[in-house]
Amino acid sequence: MICLEQITTIRGSGGEAQEGRAMKGLWGGWRQRRVRERAATWHTRLGRGVTAGQRARFEAWIAQPANAREFNAQRALLDVTSELNGQARADVLDSIAGADAHLPRQGRRAWLASGPVWASGIAAAAVIMAVATGWSALRSEGYLPRTYETATGQIRNVVLPDGSVVGLDTQTELEWIGSPSDRRVRLIRGEAYFQVVHDPSRPFRILLAHSQVQVLGTRFDVYQMADGDVRVSVISGTVGVEGLEDSSKSEPSWSRRLTTGQQIEYSPVGLVADVHKVVAPNVIRWRHGMLETQGEPLSAFVSDLSRYTTERIVIADPRAAIQKIGGAFSIRHINGTLDRLSRIAPVTVTHEDGEVILGYRQSPAGPRQYGAATP
Repeated sequence: MICLEQITTIRGSGGEAQEGRAMKGLWGGWRQRRVRERAATWHTRLGRGVTAGQRARFEAWIAQPANAREFNAQRALLDVTSELNGQARADVLDSIAGADAHLPRQGRRAWLASGPVWASGIAAAAVIMAVATGWSALRSEGYLPRTYETATGQIRNVVLPDGSVVGLDTQTELEWIGSPSDRRVRLIRGEAYFQVVHDPSRPFRILLAHSQVQVLGTRFDVYQMADGDVRVSVISGTVGVEGLEDSSKSEPSWSRRLTTGQQIEYSPVGLVADVHKVVAPNVIRWRHGMLETQGEPLSAFVSDLSRYTTERIVIADPRAAIQKIGGAFSIRHINGTLDRLSRIAPVTVTHEDGEVILGYRQSPAGPRQYGAATP
């Protein structure tokens, strides 16, 4: 607060102009401290849970640019602190509390865990709350980025902060980069099946390397392949897809609208296969441990199958690579799938030094499509 002694000192030290500048500086400093204090208070409240009314007040408060900057600055400091462990974390927290020498050293960490913390020095203008539960709550509220991953052969379901459910296929990485008012994720690699909570006031966006998918509430599958190509399949509802090849332009280079049972495939430089019909449920059979293929060359089938095993699968003979494969195959038992493949197609399977070698077995009938019975 501005006290009477400060005002008296200013008035007696250099005239009306100096008094005005000093008063302006004091007022600005007081306002800045109020913003910091309020941001720290919101960190604390969000960590403990808020009512609908408090949520509305927070949204109104953070809509002001100065408030948002302070809140994000404190969040960044909290991010750094929360990632530290052991003595390193204790040292950082002690140094942050250093400005308040009146507190006993043993009591500073308890103070840090109970309320706002003022950092000393010119560069330490932000306040943080080093409370692990509060940090986790902020993540769950959707204000902080969060990454979800799967290992080779792993399939899992995750719930995003907005309540939408995402099934992650093998070797997939997804990042929540949104907020309660802006539902947004980034698919870094792999394949994901989205069941988006319907909310017309908050469109749900999936950002990819050179495109964007936007929905209001629907079920769809997005597969970002290793070569950069993307395949979007709509199980139900409507999805908008935009190409963003040139990031310097505000307008998309192309856009398409897909509805139930439609699919599109595109590369970083344009469309590969425009909107077409597809048997939508077959696209997401991976969620049930099956890989569906419809007359694809063995080379394409092996490319998909390889995502589910740490063993390298090599096609040694180009005649095997062009064989057409159709049907449903298990992705939970790769060796069984390979054995099955060798029985239904002119393909040999050999295991050598951690690799699987696929060869060609002469067939008098020549190239044709080989199918596996759908379980």
